Amino acid sequence: MTDTTEKYLTLRGANNDIYFFQKRVSEKVANIIGTSFVKTSLRTKDINEAISSRDELVDALNELENTNILDISDHFRKTLDSFGISISNEKGHKESVISNKPDQGRRKVLIGLTAGFAAAGVAFAATPFVTTWNPSARAKAIGSAVKVDVSKMMIGQQIQVSWRKQPILIIRHSPSALSSLTSVISKLADPNSDSIDEPYKNLNVTRSLSSEYSVLSGVCTHLGCSPKYYPEVEPKPWDSSWEGGFFCPCHGSMFDLVGRVYKGVPAPTNLTVPPHFFEGSILTIGEEA
Repeated sequence: MTDTTEKYLTLRGANNDIYFFQKRVSEKVANIIGTSFVKTSLRTKDINEAISSRDELVDALNELENTNILDISDHFRKTLDSFGISISNEKGHKESVISNKPDQGRRKVLIGLTAGFAAAGVAFAATPFVTTWNPSARAKAIGSAVKVDVSKMMIGQQIQVSWRKQPILIIRHSPSALSSLTSVISKLADPNSDSIDEPYKNLNVTRSLSSEYSVLSGVCTHLGCSPKYYPEVEPKPWDSSWEGGFFCPCHGSMFDLVGRVYKGVPAPTNLTVPPHFFEGSILTIGEEA
């Protein structure tokens, strides 16, 4: 894509698939394929395969932007076809048709346009995200672990680090904040994380291996935006009885202080918890002890 093109690429779990989501394509590509953003299943559960598949599609879109339609190579034409994007019709004229037919039982290619994405509070960068996490062996195979000394964090503070180009949120909770978590249970869609694969379920109220720190993916489970941390217990524009937690500015999803999703918001599940372990004050993200 061009330097001035807004774009947001995400790999995210959905029905155990990994998805590609390109927030924006260039005006030229939009004119050809009839949309300003693309979302499609990468038809795999393996992160390495997903990244490879995503890169092939990005290369094909780059070719579509930088080359005359008549000169697009057969290789890139086949790549676009494999994702349900055809650029020729029976008369030989070049155009785009997004297929609505299932690809051998796979999920449909979904595309559309929404003005809400223009105001999304996310970085426009080619960044892969997943909302389900691999076990430690795979984490080791596809990316180095990250070590963080959390001893100097203030109570109530959140810091953000990057693991495999994904934002990871670390929150140090006060005892009073943790004791107040029960007061929001009636507002939560899945207070016990029954609908997701929770790696350290029922060990601590923090949802981590620590009784004091939460370790969460900083990726909203709706469309991959970045929820913001609002620990204050005070009325907010999005909730007059706000008791602290995370608010996603993209589409209004809300999560409590340990990343559990509220009822009636776009996000379908709780924020995920990456593999991690603590050795004293040293937190290792991306591996298990």
